[in-house]
Amino acid sequence: MRKKRILFVCTGNTCRSPMAEIILKNKLKLAGIDSVKVSSAGLSATDGTKISKNSALALKSIGLKSYSFKSKLLTKELVDKSDLIICMTLSHKRMLGGIGKAIAMSEITMQGDISDPYGGDLNVYKNTMFQIDDACNIILEKIIESKKEN
Repeated sequence: MRKKRILFVCTGNTCRSPMAEIILKNKLKLAGIDSVKVSSAGLSATDGTKISKNSALALKSIGLKSYSFKSKLLTKELVDKSDLIICMTLSHKRMLGGIGKAIAMSEITMQGDISDPYGGDLNVYKNTMFQIDDACNIILEKIIESKKEN
């Protein structure tokens, strides 16, 4: 059986979407779920850029490593391979031009867009990370619920 593929999308793929990718991968691993593959990309990303320093430090503060993360530009191939595309903001979703498998994080959490920490201090990045962590808890619950229904 093919793994379901979730793709997180933000602007540069160095702050929010990598944190979401790493956090959800960890939650899936802890839950013993190996049927979901998680990745991330950016609408305006430069391929091969490292995760931002403060994103890595924010993740480290909750015991997660950013490993050797490298940014990716969102491509048609990545879109086609994905089963679900989770955008950090409604405007990111709108930029995808009505792709049916794209959803904004706010549509999942009902708590608004994930704030962009770019240029902020470590506390700003941590606040964004906690927003993402809360959202990933909801995503994990939905994955577990869908597994029970199947």
